[in-house]
Amino acid sequence: MEAVKKLKEGYKKFLDGYYLEHIDTFNDLVENGQHPKTLLISCSDSRVDPSIIMQIGPGEIFAVRNVGNLVPPYEKDTHHHGVSSALEYGVKVLKVENIMIMGHAHCGAIQAAIDTENNKEALGTDFVHHWIGMVHNTFENPGCCAESIKAGHRIPEEIEKASIVNSMNNLMEFGFIKERVENKTLKIYGLHFDIESGTLTAFDRKTGEFGPL
Repeated sequence: MEAVKKLKEGYKKFLDGYYLEHIDTFNDLVENGQHPKTLLISCSDSRVDPSIIMQIGPGEIFAVRNVGNLVPPYEKDTHHHGVSSALEYGVKVLKVENIMIMGHAHCGAIQAAIDTENNKEALGTDFVHHWIGMVHNTFENPGCCAESIKAGHRIPEEIEKASIVNSMNNLMEFGFIKERVENKTLKIYGLHFDIESGTLTAFDRKTGEFGPL
């Protein structure tokens, strides 16, 4: 119950403090709707909150959080597609100008993918092992994970970054995204956050490496 109590206390502070201080912003968002410029896909990990990391307020990002900050490949079927629906809404309805995928160090989803590479049922889950199968696909990409191959074992940070790039590539399978990228009205970014140092790096397609923003 202590955790719930803390949340209640936090809400009270928000209502009496932040909300009142930004009441005009909230009213504007109600009256005029949201017009975020960026759709940001990040991990559900409790240690990685994009609003805190990037110091952004209400209405500034259209946020998608999932296990491992993964973007699935385009699949048109009758299954439920949460991430794909968010992409479609963000790009076609909200007309965002940027899509950012933000991965992070010490990602549990990436570690789980590494641990189950040779036994995909080892987690004993109904859903998670299927979801992180997208990371297993990353292992099969040509040129992926050179340092891991050299070391003889998967290096988590390298896989975290390779998975971000894989998700960036998956974005281009969506026709409504590819069209706008080619028309230069939409940009795609890959970011990696290091929890220990607070460092945020970005993927550079020219060099194929992550470096300073």
